[in-house]
Amino acid sequence: MKSTKRTQPKRGSRKPTPQDAQDALTLLDRAARHRAAPDGALELAVALASLTRLVTVDLRQKPFRTEPADLFDLTFAGVGLNDGQMGFLREQLKRLLPAISGDLDANSQVLDQPNHRIGDYAQFLKVALLLNNK
Repeated sequence: MKSTKRTQPKRGSRKPTPQDAQDALTLLDRAARHRAAPDGALELAVALASLTRLVTVDLRQKPFRTEPADLFDLTFAGVGLNDGQMGFLREQLKRLLPAISGDLDANSQVLDQPNHRIGDYAQFLKVALLLNNK
């Protein structure tokens, strides 16, 4: 009898699908019931979770939790995103945060760098959302 070797799926980056975007929107709809105004952190975490298996978001807890727990201290490259995927991340965020889609596009050359710290990107989103609400 021939033995077959079972392999584990490779953890890390994967190609995003349209279903990923829909799943991200569903997660955000559920999360929106738990808070008044977005600051961009949850949207960023959910967008990352849709692009890499190295990031998960737990919406059952308030505030939301991420795995890895220090997600916002890591770089995008540290969670498996490369140059090409940074554009996908921006597109996801434009769908999730349409009020600042222009800001995301205007700053894309600076933002679309996988060596940037995720927390710094989240801070940019927060400031852009605050300025947009004035």
